[in-house]
Amino acid sequence: MDFALFGNRITLSTDFWWRNGYDLLGSYSTAGIGGQGSKWANYADMKGHGVDITLGLGLLRTPDWNLRMNFIFGYATNEITKSSESKRIFDLVRPEGGNYVGTPVSSLYSIQYVGLDDAGVPQFIDENGKVANTVYVQSRNVSYLKYEGPVDPPYTGGLNTTLSYKDFSLNVFFSYAFGNKIRLYPAFKTTYSDMDALPKEFYDRWAMPGDENTTNVPGIIDAYASSLLGSAYPYNAYNYSTERVANGDFIRLKSVSLTYNVPAKYINKVAGIKGASVTLGGTNLWLLFSDDKLKGQDPEFQLSGGVAQPIQKQITCTLNVTF
Repeated sequence: MDFALFGNRITLSTDFWWRNGYDLLGSYSTAGIGGQGSKWANYADMKGHGVDITLGLGLLRTPDWNLRMNFIFGYATNEITKSSESKRIFDLVRPEGGNYVGTPVSSLYSIQYVGLDDAGVPQFIDENGKVANTVYVQSRNVSYLKYEGPVDPPYTGGLNTTLSYKDFSLNVFFSYAFGNKIRLYPAFKTTYSDMDALPKEFYDRWAMPGDENTTNVPGIIDAYASSLLGSAYPYNAYNYSTERVANGDFIRLKSVSLTYNVPAKYINKVAGIKGASVTLGGTNLWLLFSDDKLKGQDPEFQLSGGVAQPIQKQITCTLNVTF
């Protein structure tokens, strides 16, 4: 549905969509006959729906001045309604999420964190529903995992504003996303070396008995305590626990650009040139809002499902000449 009013001073573009998918292709767990534990097969069904809305407002229009704003909103969600694949714990807790019946595609699950013991070692609800310092992530009993939410944001959009005065034009664009979850990067280990860059969370780590009552950040254990763990991997489980999840919500000043169109009276003096403009622009200038748990990690830039260092700011100057 599209319409415009008052000489395009108000424009609205709206798209509604819904989709039902049947016999979708995916990995299907088998009994192992033939030497393969899984095969590709048409085994899954999925449904989805969403809406995209763009509202344009011409707020100012004179011979010299022009101000226009465009509000962009998008919502998209889906749900897996049928799947025969048997999931392991790690298939669902990994940063890029997993696919499970009744939840969206690429949904994030977490191992349930219980707390620290008196040695600063984290405790969890394991694959059998018991409190333990480790979880067997290859287990296919996923009933004790916590559903966090989708990895992909269901709400996205932005605000684009253009202000023009004679031969100058200023464009400002804000982008946003809401409703998704992010697995924080796996910073915690049993041992560390001089090659490790420790995050800010370690300022709040467990340091002595009694700290388990005031912090949820594990301590840095010594070699003897590490040897007592045996084959347990509590720090690995901590990286995939409910403590290492943040909201992916953000608002960012995505880009700002100022353009000067060289008047024709100056262009005509140079043979062969029909037009010219100069643009000074910047991108990724300011992250206005994000979850404090990210502690400098960028919610928008995700690498293999996880987060990385903040997107770099860029300042560019462009000369555009038409011959």
